[in-house]
Amino acid sequence: MKKSISNRDLIRIAGNAGLTPEQVRSALAMRNNLDADITSLVNTSAHELQYSITMRDRVAMAANTSVATVNRAYRPDARHLVRPEILDAINREAARLGYKPDMVARCRRTSRGNVVAICPEMHHLANPYYTSLIHVLSEAVSARGLHPVIAPVPTDWLLPDIAQSSITNLVILWESDRIDKQVASLNAAGRRVVVVGHHQQAASVAPDWVDAYEQLTLRAMDQSYSAMHLGYFTEGRWIACARLEGVARALARRGEQPDLKLWLAPDVDVHRTAEWLADHGMHNAATLLVNLDSVPGALEHRHSCGLQGVVSDLWTEVCGQPAGQRMALLGYSDVVLRQLMQQLYETGDNQHVQDDLGLAGYDNVESLLHHVRPFLTTISYSMESMADTLLSVADDPEDVSLTLLETEVVLRRSL
Repeated sequence: MKKSISNRDLIRIAGNAGLTPEQVRSALAMRNNLDADITSLVNTSAHELQYSITMRDRVAMAANTSVATVNRAYRPDARHLVRPEILDAINREAARLGYKPDMVARCRRTSRGNVVAICPEMHHLANPYYTSLIHVLSEAVSARGLHPVIAPVPTDWLLPDIAQSSITNLVILWESDRIDKQVASLNAAGRRVVVVGHHQQAASVAPDWVDAYEQLTLRAMDQSYSAMHLGYFTEGRWIACARLEGVARALARRGEQPDLKLWLAPDVDVHRTAEWLADHGMHNAATLLVNLDSVPGALEHRHSCGLQGVVSDLWTEVCGQPAGQRMALLGYSDVVLRQLMQQLYETGDNQHVQDDLGLAGYDNVESLLHHVRPFLTTISYSMESMADTLLSVADDPEDVSLTLLETEVVLRRSL
């Protein structure tokens, strides 16, 4: 099918429909006062003659110019060739019709790398925290004159195709089990990459989890919690390692040792991991991990089985805690703890929270869900700073350092 409409094509469509060229032009321009029957005749005629009518065609018809002129109007290097009055008409009609040029297609035609591929994990899209961060990232990218493309990574894919395309200027990834292969693949393709979290072969940005979890642990001890559950630990994951370092620093400061429990990923070797932590400057975490290995029941290898599985495991853990023991859960996201609280409310056990059970999340989802009562102690940091920092560190292709963002512990009634 023909992809753009010239004045000669306009006359052909009009003749086939038994209309005047001006009637066809008005129909293509989608004027509000146009007769629906005329619009139908124009659409039928165009289809019969195998014309594909695009929004770009409609802008050209509405502005009384050609598609080639519309194309020039949207090219920075050719925009000056369009007469001011025509440019004003194109901008006005494009706004009326809600038209925006396809920047990805343009980059493919010109081989200019103006696309920033934002590649969260697929499961992130079900979490309001991640969708809000993706929105802020997209706005920050657009503000720099680049073009954000949100391309989630399906479970069985290494990367979406656009991440390795020559049109892509930068790829934003989240730390995951496959981050090593993703970064290696992008480096081999010559694509710039920045990681939310930490990776030694890419510029990385992460909240200062060490400081935040040191504060949360001190808070839990001040509130006389005698047991602490520190969540899942996965080797090499920045948030898990930094969280353990923060907890260990707080314990060392106070010289106290509450009952601790830590769930380990099945492939975690305690002594190998302790060496890795020490090599990366997390000496307190390394010492704590080795000490916990000598305490019966403190460490347990188990699979992390998705949101509902984690909530179910925590529910079993909470219900099985000894009578009179006060436990603080310090290693879980707001979404996980919100679901756990919901189950407690549904069973009529809501007084359990704060009296015997302390909860502290780490992504301040309450600020995103305005209908949720602010009840959960959590960790907050600026998404805008996260977005700006990610794009700034990516400007230096030789920079593979980790940049830490300032965090704030938001204290509420749950801990």
